[in-house]
Amino acid sequence: MIKRIAAILLYVSLPALFFVLLGFAVENNKLKECKSLRVNIQQMNDVSFIDSAMVVKRVVEVMGPLEGKKINTVGLDRIQDLVNNMHYVEESAVYRTIDGHVTINIKQRNPVARVVNVYNEPYYIDDRGMLMQTSDRYSAHVMVVTGHLRTRYAHLTQVPDGMGEDKLSRDEKTLKELYALIRYINNDRFLRAWFDHIYVTPSGEFELTPRNGVHIVEFGRSDNMKEKFDKLRLFYQNGLTHVGWNSYNRVNLKFKNQIVCSK
Repeated sequence: MIKRIAAILLYVSLPALFFVLLGFAVENNKLKECKSLRVNIQQMNDVSFIDSAMVVKRVVEVMGPLEGKKINTVGLDRIQDLVNNMHYVEESAVYRTIDGHVTINIKQRNPVARVVNVYNEPYYIDDRGMLMQTSDRYSAHVMVVTGHLRTRYAHLTQVPDGMGEDKLSRDEKTLKELYALIRYINNDRFLRAWFDHIYVTPSGEFELTPRNGVHIVEFGRSDNMKEKFDKLRLFYQNGLTHVGWNSYNRVNLKFKNQIVCSK
């Protein structure tokens, strides 16, 4: 009986002891001095708009050096706000390690197209539909858009979503259609490898240029994208492979159930 009671007491007391020790470790960790600020930047598609030195410099400019400060006086939320407000950061996580380091994990924004608008102003569009500044440090290898797109860069500008279509201006509709076209191309392995340039015409239609520049594809607006690209695939497979890739200068997909070519 005594052994049974002892076993029960041990079983009950072990979790309590664990939490006591855990609490002691946490409190003891708070009293430690910060040893360093570590920055880990997630690399995706070789995007490299920022590096760890830029992040450390930003934090130190506002908060001063962290090394030597009591770990519990280092404002993690404040650091996270500073980092998240850096232009090329999509999101971040900031935490303290048990051995006294402050660590920042960063996910960079991912551009899907570089735009040069009608005013000759360059900027990116990222994979969330947000406009991005270009960088002197790094140039992303993405789809290039030129021509008569009139949207100008402004901080926190986002491509319009599907709500309130009738309230969008002509320029907003063109930007929305452009982004839909870019996403469709980037989500298709063949199209992503084949096209690298979109030209926006004065009327808001789109012309696509293959990487080898053999012809221009007159795509029209972004409606019926699947149907248009399916027609183009069949034309490439059953048409141009027989008559030669240099046979036409322009390939027009705007007409239903047919392709019109011209030299």
